[in-house]
Amino acid sequence: MKKNTKHSFLVIVVLLCVCFIVYFLFPRPTCSLSSLDKRAVWFSYSDLAKFSYESRDAFIEDFSEALRVVDNYKNNTIIVQVRPFADALYQSKIYPISKVICHRSSLSFDPLEEMIKLAHKKGISIEAWINPYRISLNKNTYQNFMELSSKKSWLEDTKQSIGYATYKYIFNPESQDVRDYIIAGVKEIVENYEVDGIHFDDYFYIEGTHGETTQGQRMDNVNMLIQDVYQSIKSINSNIVFGISPQGNYENCVNEGADVDTWLKEDGYVDYIMPQVYWSDQYGPDGKTRMFTDRIELYAGLKRQKTVMLYAGLALYQSGEELDLDKGWTLSSSNISEQVQILSNNGYKGYSLFNYSSLLKEDGEKEMRELLRTHPYN
Repeated sequence: MKKNTKHSFLVIVVLLCVCFIVYFLFPRPTCSLSSLDKRAVWFSYSDLAKFSYESRDAFIEDFSEALRVVDNYKNNTIIVQVRPFADALYQSKIYPISKVICHRSSLSFDPLEEMIKLAHKKGISIEAWINPYRISLNKNTYQNFMELSSKKSWLEDTKQSIGYATYKYIFNPESQDVRDYIIAGVKEIVENYEVDGIHFDDYFYIEGTHGETTQGQRMDNVNMLIQDVYQSIKSINSNIVFGISPQGNYENCVNEGADVDTWLKEDGYVDYIMPQVYWSDQYGPDGKTRMFTDRIELYAGLKRQKTVMLYAGLALYQSGEELDLDKGWTLSSSNISEQVQILSNNGYKGYSLFNYSSLLKEDGEKEMRELLRTHPYN
């Protein structure tokens, strides 16, 4: 009996060794792009500002060309920044027009309405990207807020806003008035536009805005907003997804109030998380730190319920850039291709590329051609 037990144990050890060798030494088959549910492109406010807002026809012409580029690289989703600075790139009764994008105080048409029509006609999903707290980053955006916003008096009230540098302000996440204002804006979009999702980016509390709050208090304040936004969306249309794209640096996330652990593992917060993992695997002074893989594995290892999807933001904009601490972007044109495979290996179901303008640059085009070559769409 003991002899048989020893023999069985030996067989198990041998089988485990064989599995180990196969898993780590033999290359896994490359994933097809079609195996990834979300293949998105972020349209930042700086991307959108390059389109014409002179007329509906001029805008449609510009945006149609942008969708052609998006579709050419087999992307199926666009995430458009319709509220970068307490403003709106749509006809809103709550927020002023986004002058930083359209360079005017009024429009004769509704850009979001046109973007939705064009995207859906091409079979592309569209999510409305909102920066919930940011008011201004410079003199221009500060002046726009003071000129156009009905909430300009809030800049004089520390209960409603926090100033952290010259012309730099955010709404105070602790304020119920602020939460109500942000939620009203989300509901306005969901009730009036056929968007497929609402998307928050990585700006919550910012360094310099913490005041005397603790990390726990910051997360609690932000979580109240996230829960209310989720419930508001789902009460109007349960098919609209709500996702957040936090920083790729997990430690920074939780310090700035982004409670990714709670969002991932508890009901009623988000439908997906998309950390911005903006490094290569040739990071550091010696170029040997697997920063991308390390961060991807960290997020994949967090406890997560199956209903919350995991995607990743990829730094297409870094392509060809000579960076002191991230050599990978100049050493190779296959960073995005390799990163997509790493995502697939770790159970991620998609990605978003930052940003649209990078698809038009030579180095970005090289990365995308390599992506299509290595991971053909079947």
